Amino acid sequence: MKKLLPKLALALVPFLLYFAIFAMFDPYNYFGLQKTTNTNNPISRVQGFLKEPSDHIILGDSRLAHFDADLIKQASGEQYYNLAFGGASLEESLDLFEYAYAQNPNLKHVVLGLSFYTLNNAYGSVSRMATIETQLENPFAYLFNLEYNVNMLTNIANKLSGAADVTEEETRNPLPDDLLDASGAELSYRRDLLLYATQLYGNCAQPGTLGTLSAQQQTALREKGEGALALQNELLSVQPADAKFAINQKQLDRLLKLVETCREKGIALTIVLPPMDQSVRDLVCRPLGIDKQMQDVLTQLTASGAHVLDYEWTNTLGFTEAQFYDGFHLDTRTGLPYFTETLFREVA
Repeated sequence: MKKLLPKLALALVPFLLYFAIFAMFDPYNYFGLQKTTNTNNPISRVQGFLKEPSDHIILGDSRLAHFDADLIKQASGEQYYNLAFGGASLEESLDLFEYAYAQNPNLKHVVLGLSFYTLNNAYGSVSRMATIETQLENPFAYLFNLEYNVNMLTNIANKLSGAADVTEEETRNPLPDDLLDASGAELSYRRDLLLYATQLYGNCAQPGTLGTLSAQQQTALREKGEGALALQNELLSVQPADAKFAINQKQLDRLLKLVETCREKGIALTIVLPPMDQSVRDLVCRPLGIDKQMQDVLTQLTASGAHVLDYEWTNTLGFTEAQFYDGFHLDTRTGLPYFTETLFREVA
């Protein structure tokens, strides 16, 4: 036994060394050993909430994930903790509410993001919240997660190459020919917004509804306008029969139940449908009949007595496409600050 223990300890050295490196370069800073700007992920956000549970929280996807906390405080008079993160499904937001309430039964106000995209039955599959909860309770579950190990190695490679450790800001400088086809014909929508609409078709339309563009064709369309007018006409000619969009009734029912639960527990719940660019309404929602399905959803939410702030369909705030980084995300300089102030004045 005396000889076995030293050999066992020696055998463990490579693993311990690897785990030490993992902790030092983990981009999500799970162990708190480094500075990181990457907090737009569920692990970092939930872990921060556990350290300082707030009575005011924000839930949702990337469209609610990048608010300026100081602007929120200025507009609402309250300090909100942002639990929204990129790619969050409605199911994950609802699961996260239940988890946050279990950690802090004194919740006073919840702002929850909703949109036609997160209500789509084809969006999202299995909620990540059960896995996240396990990882937060068990560091070894986090250490042995393959995705996080790959991200750690990527982080090391970036640091060795001298890549800047900053969060990319979603802002753009408009180009003078953004609204021109390669032939010189005028477009109704920016070229990059046409391409963004095709991305949304992946979860909203039947396969093969649109012709497939190669990476080279997408680059040529975005930079030179090649094929832009043809793509615009193709998008506008799509019919509702081409849709695979369907309301996720199971999660909508959970949301309607949450409205009742918050009312019973004295928690103020605000459901927010964030703004989207006009191109998404014209090129995706109307051709596929999504707008009509969403009217039924809004009717159900209104009937439930929920406090709904609908900037997606009814009160679009007059944003121009120049204030959008892409079809869903407001430009962090020209659009998002105004939306932040407007939203949280309404919330207050």
